[in-house]
Amino acid sequence: MTFDGSTSTAATSKHDNRRAVRAATAALALAAMVAVAVVTPSVAQAATPVGVISDTATPETMAVPDNSKIELGLKFSPATTGTLSGVQFYQNAANSGVTSASVWSSTGALLTKVAVDPSAPIGWRTVPVNASLAAGETYTVSVFDSNSRFPVTSNAFVQARTVNGINVPANAGVYRYADASGFPSASAGAEGYSMLVDIVFTPDPPAAAETPAPTPPPNATYGPDGTHWPQNTPHADAARVVNVPASWSAISSAITANATSTDPVVICVAPGTIAGGDGAGSTSKGVLQNIGDAKRTSRILVSACGGVGSVAVAAGSGLAFVGVKGVSIVGIDFSAQSVMIRNCESFALGYSKVPRLLVTANGDTGVRDVEVIEIVAGPEAANGASYDRVEVKSSGGYNVDGLRFAGFYGAPQYKPNGSGAHVDTVQFVTTSGSGTISNVTFEDSVLFQSSDQGIMAGANLGGAITHSAFFGGSSGQLRYPMYSGGDPITLANLLHGSWSSVGVTDAIVAGSISSSYTFASVVDSMSTAGSAGFTALGTLTVADIDRLAPMPTTARLASIWN
Repeated sequence: MTFDGSTSTAATSKHDNRRAVRAATAALALAAMVAVAVVTPSVAQAATPVGVISDTATPETMAVPDNSKIELGLKFSPATTGTLSGVQFYQNAANSGVTSASVWSSTGALLTKVAVDPSAPIGWRTVPVNASLAAGETYTVSVFDSNSRFPVTSNAFVQARTVNGINVPANAGVYRYADASGFPSASAGAEGYSMLVDIVFTPDPPAAAETPAPTPPPNATYGPDGTHWPQNTPHADAARVVNVPASWSAISSAITANATSTDPVVICVAPGTIAGGDGAGSTSKGVLQNIGDAKRTSRILVSACGGVGSVAVAAGSGLAFVGVKGVSIVGIDFSAQSVMIRNCESFALGYSKVPRLLVTANGDTGVRDVEVIEIVAGPEAANGASYDRVEVKSSGGYNVDGLRFAGFYGAPQYKPNGSGAHVDTVQFVTTSGSGTISNVTFEDSVLFQSSDQGIMAGANLGGAITHSAFFGGSSGQLRYPMYSGGDPITLANLLHGSWSSVGVTDAIVAGSISSSYTFASVVDSMSTAGSAGFTALGTLTVADIDRLAPMPTTARLASIWN
């Protein structure tokens, strides 16, 4: 749908209209509302009338040059049950031509319709209605404009979002051309147009008796502590030593020479700095590529002879390990650039800081039995970010199967205010083909919510979350306050996306859990909501965070890793 016309800023506030509704319903003060384009969402308060569009919003275009009769509407879904007490619209002319206001079900059934006098002062108008709405159901409110030349604002509903407890889909502005009023179901287009139709909705108060008593946080600690080790991997003091200089070519040659041996082997890398790689993209050449043997009796250990951090990788555009099999790399410092693990099998990366980690299955046998052991993704927050801290990706029909995070620590990534980027701490995604992501485990791990989600699952299958702590929203910001100029986080989105048959034991989820998660079991675990088998988690303090998840400072890591 394409609109064109002159713009205007003349308008009056609809604050008085909603005030009248408040008086009629004996409600409290109006909750802060969201501008037509984008404003920070907030949770709807009980018995407070709310809507989607700001009290002070005005049309970007006052009158579209269109002379056809048209039904203009807004599609929405309340998160809770409640009462719709008004349909609002912007009167853009002394005689707007609006003659009725209607409320429709998701199937187009007319729930109520009210006649409207088309003549009124320019500005927001509220048409009283009375309709009981169910949580999670989709509804449409609309007005019939017999004169057309209606007001419009672009880029209002480009993305789905939740505003004051009201879920608004992408392209929520809808319309229908007809000579008489009818259900508007046509989308106003990818430009996210709003025709300035809004609601006055009062959510029902929650049942206090259903809220479980919160439980104080436990005394256990979570995260890296120097006790985790890659599976099927010898320690350096129990293996045949192969000494090599600090270079990828020397390490590669040593792996190749020992891939078919049967005894435990450690490739001991001399202290020094190794040159960076050729990037960490999905097609980048690996610094180690297509070497090793996944069927080896034990993995070959690649380790820093002088202790953790005595071998470092120089700064660069990122590096990749591609098709590496039967190898565990422990104690090399990757803090200077991003790391990609691609199409590896029986492979581990451990005991290092990594600013960004990518795990991709897009060829060979995909990703199988890969471990992320005592890796600190951070520990500082990344401000001004436009990407995920950790991304696990299936592409082209290749699978990710058996990915283990043990002793992992994930710091948040914060995007700039107003940014449209999607920024998660850990994202799982299938970008093409029918590949699956299965049997992912988090063990003794800690992560903090980034601007969007903590974990964004991508139809994950199976796996487990064991003795791990995840902090979102205001809890996570006790350690990592939002930077000046950052996009505010108002929702504690921790376990989101879709994950089926995941087992949870001894875990803390200080934030929300998607209804698309299904649990094989939930044992001795707490969450903010205290539902789905979790007990209710009490309010956390910064002292609780520090006790539960010790900050992995340089001094702490030196003490636990060496």
